[in-house]
Amino acid sequence: MRDSTTGRRGARIALRPRTTAIASLAAVGLVLAACSSGGSSTESSSAAPESSAATPTSEAPAEPVELWVQSGNGGADALLAGYEALNAAFEAANPGVTIRFEVKSFTDLVDTLPLQLSGDDVPDVTQVNQGYGSLGQLVGSGLVAPMDDVAQANDWEGRQGAALVALDGRFSPDGKTMGSGELYGMSATGAWVGLYMNMDIASELGITAPPASLEEMEAMLAKAKEGGQTGLMFGATDGGEQIWLMANLLMAYTSPQTVSDVINGTNEQLPPETLKAAETMKAWAEAGYLTEGWAALDSTEVLGMFADGEGLFALNGSWNVFQSDTPESFRLVPFPLGDASTIAAIATGDLPWSVPTNAKNPDLAKAYINFITSPEASEIWIKQGQVPATVSGNEAELVQANGLVGVSADAVLSWVNVMQNGTPVGFPDWATPTWYDTIAQSSTALMAGEITPQEFVDALQADYGAFTAERMGS
Repeated sequence: MRDSTTGRRGARIALRPRTTAIASLAAVGLVLAACSSGGSSTESSSAAPESSAATPTSEAPAEPVELWVQSGNGGADALLAGYEALNAAFEAANPGVTIRFEVKSFTDLVDTLPLQLSGDDVPDVTQVNQGYGSLGQLVGSGLVAPMDDVAQANDWEGRQGAALVALDGRFSPDGKTMGSGELYGMSATGAWVGLYMNMDIASELGITAPPASLEEMEAMLAKAKEGGQTGLMFGATDGGEQIWLMANLLMAYTSPQTVSDVINGTNEQLPPETLKAAETMKAWAEAGYLTEGWAALDSTEVLGMFADGEGLFALNGSWNVFQSDTPESFRLVPFPLGDASTIAAIATGDLPWSVPTNAKNPDLAKAYINFITSPEASEIWIKQGQVPATVSGNEAELVQANGLVGVSADAVLSWVNVMQNGTPVGFPDWATPTWYDTIAQSSTALMAGEITPQEFVDALQADYGAFTAERMGS
């Protein structure tokens, strides 16, 4: 099943991200207007290059122009507050332009895009979902346009790294090869999956630091059980946590590249270590490391319980950072892999922004995407307690200046570490249009003891192999 607000990334907890007061919209517009896309906020607009994020991106139109922007972030209040500020700044930097910003839920967006974009009355800019089942189909049907011209002119790969840009938006024109080819999508904010850790409980158990390897994590889970604590807060009804756990275990037993190859569908057969990951998932459930009654709980409930002080670990996303009266008690760290030297995470952009082929204002649409992904825009995202996809190099200073602490600070800084020093890996369900439900349902049955690890692998392979073979023309 897919949550109506975020779809395949799991539910957004009701506890909103920690935010600080954002500058007034007028002030934001003035600040951005003085910045170049590659320089500091103290540079004057007269010295900024034509590609500057806030320099008027096209000559002021002779008549007013409405730019129709469509978001799929319904329910994500902090994200939408960031877009509100950036929209006002874009209008200020582009006289005569008015943004018509419409918001849909994730499910509504993804389910209606193919039909909507096949008509003549389409948004100028829209968010899409990554993966073969969404962006791949839009590309293959010719419904979205490539953006390599503006990407190269403004060095988008320099902003976010070639790996992340490819992960979020590159496809072959036929929609059959993900991660390479022309660029059809660009994300403004980042989303990564990690371990939330209660440091107070850790201290009570004699644990002084996050686990540096999977073996250390398993030892900590066992120690938590011995100490009468839940090792891993876990909820299965919305499906995301099982998928994240499987992918992280597979990454630990193989490599980040192997998991990326699975997601990209480079081979029709799943790696043999998938069975080992399944055996570990089953073993952790049988050992009692998970939340009691986990099969009837969802990720929102268990993260809320964790935020209230229950459990040593919780597996969830950076988009669910929460407030706490004791923020120093909580950390958000990458899931431990094979050893401490491996830096990687399920880490992608949030829903990418694309330009429909039938957009009425395609050049202005590309300028808008360039604007909201600029280094200067990153300051707005951090003020909202969000993770900017673009890495500017001053994140630590901005985190401190905006008073972000605990999991809010970790969400930004660990993202930067993965982007600069590690490997971002996509969400596993991107591999086929139906894999989300297949993995989620089969994982629940596996961990409940209803099917064997081999039956779990067989179920995943049946879905994955059939789609991959068809896509590859085998």
